Amino acid sequence: MKKILLVALVGICFLGQNANAKYFTDYNAGVTITRIHVHSGGGITLHISGAVKNLDGCAVTDKVHLKGNLAGHQNMLSHAMMAFTTGKKVGLHASGCEVIPFWGGGLMTPIIDNLWVFK
Repeated sequence: MKKILLVALVGICFLGQNANAKYFTDYNAGVTITRIHVHSGGGITLHISGAVKNLDGCAVTDKVHLKGNLAGHQNMLSHAMMAFTTGKKVGLHASGCEVIPFWGGGLMTPIIDNLWVFK
């Protein structure tokens, strides 16, 4: 019984940390999209301004990338474009960092897997 309880507690602690570990922005405060760059391979780079959390420690903090093959990519792109054209802020959740060859320099850029728009 003690082993089961210990495993359950460790699991809960681990899940609690993971749930918050990848927010690139604060959940209740967003950033402004200042430019949208569409790449030939289908990926999108959003140039942003505002405070970020950067819990993944990515070298780049003024740009984020939406992979073209990510499920929900078109929905995230349409929300990003709406936020850009209306001046609304967006919240971002990252799934790590990658080098985006287009930008050169080998710097790690945040890869976004969730995006939400603030009213």
